Amino acid sequence: MDCNECGSKNKEYDARLGEQICKDCGLVLVTEMFEETVHMLNKTGETKHSADRGQLGSIITGKGSYKFNKFGKNSVMSKGVQIGLVHSQMVLSSIAPSSGLRERVEKVYLELFKNQVFGHSTYEVRATAIVYYVLRENGTPHPFTDVGKEFSPNLRSVKRLVRKMNQHFGNRANYMPANPQYLLEQILNKVSGDLELKRQCFKVLEHFEVIVSNNTFNKGRSYYASIIWITVNLNVRTDITQTNISEKTGFSRWIIRRQTNSLLQLVGIDSVESLKGKEINKIGE
Repeated sequence: MDCNECGSKNKEYDARLGEQICKDCGLVLVTEMFEETVHMLNKTGETKHSADRGQLGSIITGKGSYKFNKFGKNSVMSKGVQIGLVHSQMVLSSIAPSSGLRERVEKVYLELFKNQVFGHSTYEVRATAIVYYVLRENGTPHPFTDVGKEFSPNLRSVKRLVRKMNQHFGNRANYMPANPQYLLEQILNKVSGDLELKRQCFKVLEHFEVIVSNNTFNKGRSYYASIIWITVNLNVRTDITQTNISEKTGFSRWIIRRQTNSLLQLVGIDSVESLKGKEINKIGE
């Protein structure tokens, strides 16, 4: 059997996983079906199996009744699906452990498997794509590079699978508004863990979100870094500089300055330095 991804004939059989795997690119070529339940990973990182006792993989009515195999049968999940779910939950735990999205990730995985959307993608690609999609659907998106840190999959393959997922779900995730506070917090966590600064930044964000929504203003990628820079100047925070923000967020000082000036133009202010000591609620009146 030639690999559909790279065309290689170099493959091996993994008896533990019951899979034929391409040794050149890692694609899973064949997965054997069996009826076992995966409860957790052992100390070496391998999947640990036990007999099914009405836990993961059991079919119930009502909540959780979406758990069908790809043939629509009320049966225990295949080993391949179980492994895919474990990978997906590992990615979710690494990027958003307290998001409450575990069940949604599982449901999306099973629906895509049932409808054969995955094709011959690897477990790592599937897990990364699903978590990226669910986070975006939830209004709490993360960049591909951040979501991919757990397994470092081929990001081109991940993006290709996300496009297929968007088509399957009618592109509805593209219309879900992102939570501005969540996005600001992502950037802010890279700069400082100061809770007082966080409170100050949220107050500035709330003020500018109203102004931005009332104007034809396109937020740049450095929008939230600029909110932090404005906050620092308003509250005369000498412990954080524009250089600090630039180095921690990856945005150049020039990009942050340009986005900041665009925001200040909406409230009739010429430079960020003139904000020092002013009250945020009086800006733009």
